[in-house]
Amino acid sequence: MRCLALILAATFLWLGEPGRGAEGYPTPVDPAEVSLSPYAYTGIVDTADASGSGAVAIHPRLVLGCAHVNFTEANTWYPNGSIRWFWNWNQGTYPGDGDGVTLTGYFYFSTYRSNALRFGMDSPRAFAVDFVANYSASRDLAGGYAAGWVENGKAALTTGGRNKLISGYPSGRYPVDDPLEYRMHSTEFTDDMEVDRDNYLGLDGVETGAGNSGGPVWVWEGTDWAFAGVLVSGLEESLDGGSSIGVCALNSGAWGVITSALRKTKTAGLLLNKTFSLGGVPAAIPDQSSVSRTFTASGLVGVIQGIKLSLGVTHPRQGDLIITLRSPSGKTVTLLSAVAKNKSSRANLTWSRRAISGFANLPANGTWTLTVRDAYPQHTGSVQSGSLEITTR
Repeated sequence: MRCLALILAATFLWLGEPGRGAEGYPTPVDPAEVSLSPYAYTGIVDTADASGSGAVAIHPRLVLGCAHVNFTEANTWYPNGSIRWFWNWNQGTYPGDGDGVTLTGYFYFSTYRSNALRFGMDSPRAFAVDFVANYSASRDLAGGYAAGWVENGKAALTTGGRNKLISGYPSGRYPVDDPLEYRMHSTEFTDDMEVDRDNYLGLDGVETGAGNSGGPVWVWEGTDWAFAGVLVSGLEESLDGGSSIGVCALNSGAWGVITSALRKTKTAGLLLNKTFSLGGVPAAIPDQSSVSRTFTASGLVGVIQGIKLSLGVTHPRQGDLIITLRSPSGKTVTLLSAVAKNKSSRANLTWSRRAISGFANLPANGTWTLTVRDAYPQHTGSVQSGSLEITTR
């Protein structure tokens, strides 16, 4: 079994930052540390012709990596059920078949193959979509756990001066049968990456060496490491003689790949559908004024597919009310408009999982603001309760 040695790519909760190794250079992970984050989520992705690295992140049945590991030398994709996962491997020899799990299938950007064939596998056009979400429909892949993630890996890796780390298996930098050939490695750096094209980021002065394709790229979040993308190029030497790496960062496009894989696991659960309660209720609605309360949405992946709102308001005339909902990205939709004062109106308002349109394909996580305004004098009321059900895709 050869490594993927192309020059182009060539307890689980821990509350302290690991000791830093040599800046920008891969060093073996001490076997005593493999239970620590992020090494606890790292493993080998194995195909019939090659191997790469991956990470169980976002969901315990997903292995995130790079697409070219799943791409054959004949420029086709490996069939579903032919890729194996060896979780948390940190030994000097390649694992045997009995040590791994056969993955059910995978999803990737549909443009990867055409870009690789047209522009070459080492083109930034191909690297920018060099991302794959492998999945297991029946088995958890890291002991039931999954690493955390950042929703915008591109922003996390290019700004903010965060500490960064790549874990994986740069076996191509070692001679065959070297005791370090299939040991897990860690490459740490602090410099911010630069955008080469779209979602493909580069950085000089850091290298992993060949074989580490798909190695997860992590950013330090203050208390733990979070997944931000995958290594797709681990050049030991760039054209100008310096070392360099390339990364496909997690972004909004990657969520479609991830959510497609999540649905195949049939265990997506709260990652794709979640209900959030309205805070600060009951709340009085002042006469001829307004009151605002918020829902705080978190933990969803993907973009909005649908929203359902439940709401209870007491008021002698619901026709006096104007109700709006503002998304975390700032879009506001009017849900109810006041009727003319001289028109009849029912008392009170009760909505039960009412479908709300106007927010499709927007980000789901963040603060949602519900505002209820009393348009006419004489009557007052209150917001009694509310919940927001969000489904993503």
